[in-house]
Order: sequence, then structure tokens, then C-alpha cells
Amino acid sequence: MSASNQHETAARGVQWRPDFAALDQELAPVYQALDQLRQSYRAKKQSVLLQCLAIALGLALLGLVFTATANEPGMLWIAGLGGMIIAIIYGAIRLGNFSSTYRGIFKNEVFRRVTQSIAPGMVYEPHRCVDQSFFQECGLFSSRIDRYRGEDYFAGSVDQTGLLFSELHVEREESSTDSKGNRSTRWVTVFRGLFLVVDFHKEFRGQTMIQTDVAESMFGWLGRKLQNFSGDLVRLENPEFERAFKVRSTDQVEARYLLTPAMQERLLDMRRHWGHHIQFTLRRSLMFIAIPKSDNWFEMAGHQEGSYRPVVKLFASQLLSLLAIVHTLDLNTRIWTKE
Repeated sequence: MSASNQHETAARGVQWRPDFAALDQELAPVYQALDQLRQSYRAKKQSVLLQCLAIALGLALLGLVFTATANEPGMLWIAGLGGMIIAIIYGAIRLGNFSSTYRGIFKNEVFRRVTQSIAPGMVYEPHRCVDQSFFQECGLFSSRIDRYRGEDYFAGSVDQTGLLFSELHVEREESSTDSKGNRSTRWVTVFRGLFLVVDFHKEFRGQTMIQTDVAESMFGWLGRKLQNFSGDLVRLENPEFERAFKVRSTDQVEARYLLTPAMQERLLDMRRHWGHHIQFTLRRSLMFIAIPKSDNWFEMAGHQEGSYRPVVKLFASQLLSLLAIVHTLDLNTRIWTKE
């Protein structure tokens, strides 16, 4: 199945064309509560800003009086600067992080209900991510991991196929020392994007990794020859697949058995749809899929009061595109059985 028509396929338990009119009606009370929250925040913000202005002006006036009586001109500047700092701190404490609070409520109340409408029974946890043990098990990234975080965790199934996924941002810390002996550190991204764990419904004896073929794409014939020095390299008969991916496996026979011509075409479809840097691992009856993304998914950026539907439609589209991977790879067709 090509990526272009994957959204047209129906699956039990997944609503590929959500009824947005019904969703609007169901979510109307939630939208009303969110609008009231925004209005309440605006009123509070205006009140707090006036209080901050009063604090700053009051301290500045106090500094002016002290300057006039004690003949200390510098006190006016100190009082003015101190007033501004105190006013900023006061405002931050009173107003808190409204954006984070509002975003959390929206995800918990709106996105969770949309998820249930699209895929009943699917778990959605905004502040959770795929466990680090899965990420390390996939073997696609050999770098040290010093910081592991993510959000927007989903777990459920499309028809018979179980899957879980989330956004991830994985980093390592690097230190360097300049010629003067000054030490500095920086965070380097190991992986940022969408990470999926899908049931392949087949117990694997070995591990097979399908990675971006950087060497052949950059160095052509020479890169291909250099790859031959790797003892675990698997060569396949599809020229386009060979140019796109480098396959390494601990079991050559099993790798060729799993990567049938049809599966190779499906993986190429995934690459066309999701980008050239998508990577896969087959291990322990699971398929791990890493999709690099620099943009933040499942968010409500640009949301304005009264325009909830575009936000919901974007969320639904993003969720459906990931659920459709099960169909793109034809994982509901049970060719094998688990031992």
C-alpha cells in the first residue's frame, strides 16, 4: 500500500475519518471552560500588571524622596532598578506559567477525547514517553545517552497489531577545553523525533537493522565497496532499496526471509512518506521505527480562542498518520505465527 492512500483504509477500532461535527458537540463544554479560563487569566493579568506598575512607581518615588532628603542621587537609580526587579518577580509569582497550565488542560481534556474517538481503548498520556529501555534495545543509536526525555505517549492497537509511540528528545553531553584551559559543555542531539514500537507477530532469532545508507548515497560505488568489510551486512536484490537502506543482521538467512520483496517496497513507501532518515530494527518479535522530526507534534501552537477545530484536525491528522503505519507495512496480515 502506498503512503498516499494509507488514510483511506478502514481498520476495526480506528476511525479514519473522524466525525468533527460530533466531536465539536461533545467538546463544546470543554471549549467553553477553556475560554472562561482564558478570560479569567486576562482579567487577572491586567490586575497584576497594574499592581506591578504600582510597586515599581512606589519604590521609584521612595528613591526620589530619599535622594531629595539625603542628597544621594545614586539612590534614585537603585530604587528604580530594584522596583522593576521586584515588580517582575511579583508578577511572575502571581501569574505563574499559564501557558503550560492551559496546554496541559487542553491535552488532557481535548486531545485525550479525540484519541478515544479515533481509536477507542488507546491510552494517551501527554507527559509520558516511550521507556528508555526500548530506545536502547533498538540498537540504532550507539551514542552515550545523558539526557532522555519526551512527551505525548500513545499505546493501543490497530486491529490485531499492538503499538506504542511518543515523541523523544535524546541527548549526550560533550565537554571541551580551549587553549586557555576554560572548560565548556554543550548538549548534542542523539535523536529527536517520533519513536514507535510495533508488534511484528514473529519471534526473531537475531536482530536486523535497516538504516539510512549514508555511505552509498555520499560515495556511491566506493561507499558500497567499503560496506563489504562489514561482516553482518545483508545484500538484497532490489536496487532502489539497496541505495536507500543499509541492512545489517546477526542472522543473514532470517533477514532475507523477513525482508521479502513486498516488505522492501513497503519500507520504501515509508521512506518516501516520512523522509530519507527513517530507520527500523527487527528484534524480539518487535519492529522499532525511528522517524527524525525537528518540529513538535501533538501541540496547539498558534491556537486562538474560538478556533479549536483546526487544532483538533491537525492532532487527528498526525495521530492517523502514525496509526496508518500498521497498514502501510501490512502488519495485520498474519504471515507468521509466534512460537
